[in-house]
Amino acid sequence: MTRSVTPQLRSWAACREKIRHLRLRGDVAAYVDGELTGVHRARVAAHLGRCWSCSGDAESLRLIKTSLRNGPQRAPASLASVRLRRFASRLAAPAGFAPSGRYQQIQRNQQNQQE
Repeated sequence: MTRSVTPQLRSWAACREKIRHLRLRGDVAAYVDGELTGVHRARVAAHLGRCWSCSGDAESLRLIKTSLRNGPQRAPASLASVRLRRFASRLAAPAGFAPSGRYQQIQRNQQNQQE
């Protein structure tokens, strides 16, 4: 005796899977960060094994986090220090000499290399 699956049951199963997908999709970042434990972590891992969209998102998050971890650890210069450097370069310029944009760019590059 074989049981046929009606279209209503198929659509209900698809609907349940979509609901499960939407509910677990928000937990992908927490899963990648290692914030989930126990049954919930296993549930998200099983979903990632079935869902190409979420597994792609998880891989993208992993790559971004790795890139940020391995990137430069230098903080950007503060606005005050930039203004002080600009003011000092104007004071250091010969009288009547207004540095062109190219000259200022060369000075900035030299200052950045000294830091």
